[in-house]
Amino acid sequence: MASLKTVLASSVVIGLSTWPIVALAQPAPDLIVYNAKIVTVDGKFSIAQAASVTAGKFSAVGSNKSVLATAGSGTKKVDLHGQTVLPGFNDTHNHQMATGMSTANAVDLTNIHSIADIQKQIADRVKISKPGEWISGSRGWWEYELKDGRVPNRYDLDKVAPTNPVTIAGPHYSVANSLALKLGGITKDSKDPQGGEIRKDPKTGEPTGQLFDRASGPLRRFAPVLTDEQKVQGVLHIIQVNNSNGLTSIGEPSGSMDNFNLYKRLLDEGKLTTRVDFAFNLDPQAPIEKVKSDLAAYGKPGHEYGGGMLRADEVGETGLDGAEVTALLREDYPDRPGYKGMLVVPQQQFNEFALAVAEAGYRMRPHVVGDAAIDEALTAFEYANSKKPITDRRWMMDHDFLILPDMYQRIKNLHLILNSQYMHDAQLGELILKAWHRPLADKMENMKDWLAAGIMFTGGSDGPVSYHAEPIYEIYGEVTRKTLWGGVLGADQGITREQAIRSVTSWSAHTSFEENVKGSIEPGKYADFVLLSGDILKVPAEKIKDLKVRATVLGGKTVYGVLK
Repeated sequence: MASLKTVLASSVVIGLSTWPIVALAQPAPDLIVYNAKIVTVDGKFSIAQAASVTAGKFSAVGSNKSVLATAGSGTKKVDLHGQTVLPGFNDTHNHQMATGMSTANAVDLTNIHSIADIQKQIADRVKISKPGEWISGSRGWWEYELKDGRVPNRYDLDKVAPTNPVTIAGPHYSVANSLALKLGGITKDSKDPQGGEIRKDPKTGEPTGQLFDRASGPLRRFAPVLTDEQKVQGVLHIIQVNNSNGLTSIGEPSGSMDNFNLYKRLLDEGKLTTRVDFAFNLDPQAPIEKVKSDLAAYGKPGHEYGGGMLRADEVGETGLDGAEVTALLREDYPDRPGYKGMLVVPQQQFNEFALAVAEAGYRMRPHVVGDAAIDEALTAFEYANSKKPITDRRWMMDHDFLILPDMYQRIKNLHLILNSQYMHDAQLGELILKAWHRPLADKMENMKDWLAAGIMFTGGSDGPVSYHAEPIYEIYGEVTRKTLWGGVLGADQGITREQAIRSVTSWSAHTSFEENVKGSIEPGKYADFVLLSGDILKVPAEKIKDLKVRATVLGGKTVYGVLK
């Protein structure tokens, strides 16, 4: 057992910061990292040389000399040779559970560049599948990455899978082959459901196979049922991917009680290596009495387990519109006269939904993309707040592509947090530009203006497969406004490195009322941190994206890479 050491209160000057070390008797630390550049992300954005970890929390932060002086005979000491350390990253919109399950038995389509590549991957699965067996393909491919210059259609899939129903996932849509459409009863006479669109050939009227949002609902009942072991292995794989990108915390934006219980199982088995802020899903299209019944079934908010590992007090991701090409806009799409996007839930219905959530004590984080959808969310929040105040509950809106200046005061009045993900611009900005045109497209995620208006936002990915759940790239994009597709939207909206780093650390912790226990490297907070391959504060801005995560540490334990 480590001996007790009394460390006198002291302070150490590091750069321009004065560092308090520790003022109470405490056990000798389990771990000390020193000779590092520790970007603490505290209130002053201080830089330290060393930090100690005791029982999973930071116990001292300061100079090499002062922190090393707290070591005991059993303390592990790691010289980091000047390397850069940041707090563990927190992706506040990360579909860790759903992605894990969807990839558990799906065809991997995360590294393809043409429709022929998709066909080959599907054909390989057909070879080992029985006729009639359902085949699913994973997300992770994008139109701009396909040299064909178009989305695959039902007939492309029919060529390689004539006797197997096939669906492959895109961003807010799926593509189904003819057999899958037949099983789902989707024909040229099928009407668009509320909150969905069946894309049809303008010449023949036949479905192309592309089904937006709720239009794919009739096919879901045919999806293969995963075994418990497949679910576990799929989720564990995605957790490992997230850890490799420096993630120590994620916001799970939507899931069932079964999903929550699976997280509890992983926690109990010691396999959960990301902290999870979980949101329960509810159908905003359901009758209000069913919504209230479902809320009651979830129990009182505040489910917390594992000392900061798993918590749940939110309802999400209740979608109010579609995505890039189906977002609900105030004005018509430039190339589609009369089309303003996809309305998923009528205003009055969503007003009552928001009030039911507020009265149950839960928080909300709806999916809103277009300006009209954001208007709808704000109206519903204001309605709920007039009857059951929410201003101290840190309600959020997720995605927030078109937050416009006339919305700023409404957002501030409700004390809302914008849960936005620059990875949409980074990966799908080309679709946005084609659908919305400039100047509207250049109003996409105007983060600099948000901050100037005094509105907090947090960074994330909406990943982790089709959107890279890579906070390093998120930081790079927020600073430079550069993208994976090559163009730029809102070129004047780049923010500082400090702001971008805070968006995936300390500001993210604020979304779950955990700013006092994580999000920065300070005594008393969880010892979650990442070791980087270079100095994120000094490398040229264009080089930020090239930095690598060398190690990820959760509660003082390395969960990815090597700490050296």
